[in-house]
Amino acid sequence: MNQPTEVVVDPPFVVVQEPAFTARFVLASSEVESVENVDAFVDLPDGSSWSLTIFTIDEIGRLLRTWQESGEHANGSYFWAADQLIVAQPGIAAMVTAIRELVRTNDITRVGARSNNQPHH
Repeated sequence: MNQPTEVVVDPPFVVVQEPAFTARFVLASSEVESVENVDAFVDLPDGSSWSLTIFTIDEIGRLLRTWQESGEHANGSYFWAADQLIVAQPGIAAMVTAIRELVRTNDITRVGARSNNQPHH
């Protein structure tokens, strides 16, 4: 698995900078290797920004089991999220690998939701 080019903590974000994109994860730095459910913004050089909600397969199973107990979402009978991306492993390294491919193939424009959330630096 490729490692991110540069990781910077800029609360409330963990920011991964690569030549083809910048990914901003709404995440505490202590969760970088273990995160299984996170919102992210992918900023492209053309000025566009795309939002994603990224889950691991295990996290979706955990949510469904929780909802079976709580009665939410028809007792955990379904799961959905707009702009969702599912990855096999936890941590931002796995998530960045997926984002890298989405950007390379331009599928980010179909998987992500167009966002106006640009960094204010």
